[in-house]
Amino acid sequence: MTLEDYYLKLPDFIKFNPKILKMSFDVTDRIKQSNGISTEDFLSEFSKESETSVTRHKFRQLYVELLIFMDKICDKHGIDYWLGFGTLLGAVRHGGFIPWDDDIDLACLRKDYDKLIDVLPKELEEHGLKDHCGLTLLSENRRNYFSDFTSVYDVEDKNGNRMVDGKYNFLQIAWMKPFVKIDVFPLDFIENDKLDAIHDRFAPAQYRFYNDMLKNKARYIDRIDSARREVGFTDSKTKQFSDTLEGVPHWKIRVFDYDKTFPLTSIEFEGHRFKCPKDCNHHLVSAFGPNYMEFPKVIENHNTLDLIDNQFASAEEKYGAFEDAIGFLKNVNEMAE
Repeated sequence: MTLEDYYLKLPDFIKFNPKILKMSFDVTDRIKQSNGISTEDFLSEFSKESETSVTRHKFRQLYVELLIFMDKICDKHGIDYWLGFGTLLGAVRHGGFIPWDDDIDLACLRKDYDKLIDVLPKELEEHGLKDHCGLTLLSENRRNYFSDFTSVYDVEDKNGNRMVDGKYNFLQIAWMKPFVKIDVFPLDFIENDKLDAIHDRFAPAQYRFYNDMLKNKARYIDRIDSARREVGFTDSKTKQFSDTLEGVPHWKIRVFDYDKTFPLTSIEFEGHRFKCPKDCNHHLVSAFGPNYMEFPKVIENHNTLDLIDNQFASAEEKYGAFEDAIGFLKNVNEMAE
């Protein structure tokens, strides 16, 4: 059992206590830091030619094609999204992926998030991508809201064994083999008179929501709106918006100004332009602090490259699958012009 599994077994009055919850997040962060890889060591290996570097190059090509597809769908349906969090940091600091990053984060306001949930499965079917892509939004426990789609958590190794524990209840889309995944995070407006209190209320409410989904105490579709209102989130436009209940549980709530976000502009990412906030500095300081341009001493990632290696019996099979996937998506994106 993991540390999180043990924590989830604690009585509610303990595990949802703000002080204890913050302490548990701090402990988890320290453990991650102690198990992380030195940035200096990573960058030393990063520059060397190897099978990993070839895989990383193809991995990024496939990722960009999937991102182009998402961009076209959002443009078609008038959905405002932007590069978020680590992906936005990569665009600003590196012009593309952070060297050690292995996923893509997108962000959008609630109304656009709900619209994307509605149109994305239809677009995947229309473009012949349903057999290749996983699409997930957890509805209760680990059940998929998109019941007729493969879940992004159904990714398998070369022996047919499941490789990922599915537990996060935000919208995710993936090309399943080779596995690349885009996370889409909703952001909610905060009621003006709840702004000060929300910093203390957010983490316990988010973790309770996450816990109830995992333990099958509530269905996402039945609980999300009332839970948001209890915390202080609203569908009405206000001056600030932030992280909301869907997402990877964490302590710090990241609050953004509407007027420093819109109108959206664009930024280069891996040789292509995608949407970004009006004031990228504001978003990155809110997410990572004022020293976001500095490299961390220790890095973390999701080990997606290792996961991909375990999907294939040989390097030749893996590279062939990458080329087929990249070519397929390129054709889809060209047809969508």
